[in-house]
Amino acid sequence: MQEIFQALGLEPGVLAVNIAGFVLLVVLLKRFAFGPVGDVLADRAREVQVNLDDAERAKQTALADKRAMEEQLSTLNERADRIVSDAERKAEEERARILEQAADQTRRIVADGERRVQSAAEEARRQLRAETAGMAIEVSARALRQAMDERRQAALVEAFIDDIKRIASGEEKPQ
Repeated sequence: MQEIFQALGLEPGVLAVNIAGFVLLVVLLKRFAFGPVGDVLADRAREVQVNLDDAERAKQTALADKRAMEEQLSTLNERADRIVSDAERKAEEERARILEQAADQTRRIVADGERRVQSAAEEARRQLRAETAGMAIEVSARALRQAMDERRQAALVEAFIDDIKRIASGEEKPQ
């Protein structure tokens, strides 16, 4: 073994001191450096785990909030749909009411126009009858003046008196 050390250029005493120093260094590092660093790393690992757990809880809360908001949105959409359909129904009812009012007003205007036309026609007929009667009386008066003698005049008076008696008794006039 000594030959190997010499071939490598190592001295066994120096090697033993170096190994002992290394072992001592590892023991000291483990006691003074790795322990506190390990504790810090363990504390940090616990903090990271707590943060991960908090993040998971926050994620679950956010998902629950998202579901609640989606349900509220769905409810609001349904309510909005109901409001829109109610508004459309009311608008249609109002449209029908306005159309019915317009139809009623049109009927009243037409009926009023028909009454006015009928009234005007009746007035025109009455005036025409009055004028016709006036003309007929005038023509009859001329004809009577020309053709009336005493005997005819007496017969007309008798016929007139007979007509008055029949009207007074309720009989109809013969035609």
